[in-house]
Amino acid sequence: MDVAVFVVDGVADFGFTAVLETFSTANGLLPGLEAPPEPWRVRTVSLGTSVRTGHGHLVPTIPLDAIEDTIDLMIVPAVEIFDARQLIELVSSPASSHVLDRISTMQEKGSQLAAACTGTFFLAEAGVLDGYRATTSWFLGPVFRRRYPNVEVHENLTLCRTSGATTAGAALAHLDLALSYVAGVSPTLAELVARYMMVGDRVTQGECVVPEIIARGDSLVAAFERWARDRLADQFSMTDVARELGTTTRSLQRATQAELGMSPRDFVDEIRLDRATRLLRTTTLTVDAIAMKVGYLNAGTLRALFKRRRGRSIAQVRASRASWMPTGTS
Repeated sequence: MDVAVFVVDGVADFGFTAVLETFSTANGLLPGLEAPPEPWRVRTVSLGTSVRTGHGHLVPTIPLDAIEDTIDLMIVPAVEIFDARQLIELVSSPASSHVLDRISTMQEKGSQLAAACTGTFFLAEAGVLDGYRATTSWFLGPVFRRRYPNVEVHENLTLCRTSGATTAGAALAHLDLALSYVAGVSPTLAELVARYMMVGDRVTQGECVVPEIIARGDSLVAAFERWARDRLADQFSMTDVARELGTTTRSLQRATQAELGMSPRDFVDEIRLDRATRLLRTTTLTVDAIAMKVGYLNAGTLRALFKRRRGRSIAQVRASRASWMPTGTS
């Protein structure tokens, strides 16, 4: 996907870089997927050759007129303006007319449009949100609603995706916005990116841990992780594993305890929980079916493990589907 991130002087540093980092992380993780999608080509564009962020950093940019008309997606991150009057002055100024025209043209040609926080005012000012649902920063909802009466505003939503455009709320919602596009191509990749960046409904870091990543430091533990993951649906003992790996159960115990701070059995449970969590969040499989897929003979064992190791019920895990996961358009 060819992505243009449109920025102006005063662009909010966090929102802007959150978008860039999300796509960059996704591209960096592509080689680890069995069937990776095409990489994202992300360019920062403006009305000139550079802008200064809200914190004064100079950002080189490509002039908007220099990019081709075949951009797949344009994202407008937040501008660091908290005063609604100043924000409206910005988006309605003669200087902004060119980008508003370009946004309208992109919509007519079928390109995707997205914005977060105060950046949503650019899309609304261009008229591309008329007749659609949209969200914006919660504190700007009343002003947005008054100025753009043809937009169905839902400022309580973190992310609002329609056939017209995708809009997101403030600050952290930039991550949800970018992840929604990654998820639209590969839900598995989006889940992995979110875990690397610690995004989503996670109370502790424990739920963000990727077993194959933490196992990389020790060759025996890494081999154990790969062996167990390849046979996750099977019933096996630690004696079986040790024999297959050419070691002893005692050596395997010492290795996992030293490297991971847990027993081999506990690590297998973590691998199984990791797979079960992904299936709960990205499929409609029954709990019984998921339990069988991850090596448990009945759902009761899996339910008990989630309660003991995650402090959540399976229903809570399934209901905690992250806001950036695709749920269709309206």
